[in-house]
Amino acid sequence: MVVILNKPNKPDYSLAKAYCPISLLECIAKLLEKIVAKRVNTDIISADLLPMSQFSSRPKHNAIDAVATLVHKIQATRQTGNMGALLLFDISSFFDNINPKHAMQVFRQKGFLDNVCRWTHSFLTGQSVSLKMGSTILAPCGIHNGTPQGSSLSPILSALYTASLLDLASRWTHHDLTLYIDDGTIFSVSKTTSATTASAIQGLEQALAWLARNGLLADPAKTELMVFTPRRSNPSLMGGTIHGATYSDNQRVTTVTMSL
Repeated sequence: MVVILNKPNKPDYSLAKAYCPISLLECIAKLLEKIVAKRVNTDIISADLLPMSQFSSRPKHNAIDAVATLVHKIQATRQTGNMGALLLFDISSFFDNINPKHAMQVFRQKGFLDNVCRWTHSFLTGQSVSLKMGSTILAPCGIHNGTPQGSSLSPILSALYTASLLDLASRWTHHDLTLYIDDGTIFSVSKTTSATTASAIQGLEQALAWLARNGLLADPAKTELMVFTPRRSNPSLMGGTIHGATYSDNQRVTTVTMSL
């Protein structure tokens, strides 16, 4: 049962984004999911199944580490006198669009035991949902994709789901990618603002292509680009002032220039 609540102070309640779905999970199921999550996490750590550029779903590897890594990159860029570009993007409705079949392929490729793979498949399939809004309750309908938000197992499944994207990004040059579940950060370095921006956009387009192949997409409204320039830089290397940049399907991201 999913209860639909309206978010406060939204200008247009005819939009789906103005509402928040809430569901209560069964306590016994949550306990079992915690047991499986601990088992999977143990395998992830012992076999090093997640790239270090994923800052979630592994012990002693969290959001603080992600921020510290980003600060280090910005400081290193400043010391070398280069330009840096930080591109932030969000995977839209990530938990809701995880494909069970692809998730099982990932689990098997990572070498998990067959009984763990089969249990996880049963966790992701055969579910139904009934929506309740006010006094109105809709008839149950099947759920074919997604993992329940709020489950301790969901972040781990999601992190494994995008592991191959991070493996792909490990071969990039002049820009890199880090993830915290569905929040992506691309950082690029170059001699000019135009070159570092183009490098960050190239990384975004490669990430978007991977997302599209795996039934996912990024939210254009949550895509931001910041360019960092040294305070005392050579004007001939600065490039033009960039007010915006265009990427796939003529989407446009506003660029903010900041002095280091």
